Amino acid sequence: MGFKMAKKSQIKVNSHLLTDISQALKDLGGWGSVEVYVQNGTVTQITKRAIKKTNHSLESTT
Repeated sequence: MGFKMAKKSQIKVNSHLLTDISQALKDLGGWGSVEVYVQNGTVTQITKRAIKKTNHSLESTT
């Protein structure tokens, strides 16, 4: 692979990207995850996975 990871001090993050990631975190509503996909040094996708917590038995009540 030809891509080399940049050192932390060399990374400049676009303010729009930070806004998008921040909004994705706010949209979760308490539980979930945010995945940031990077391809060839470019963020190509931000995926939000919201989780709804439940506590229901699968046993039949009949």
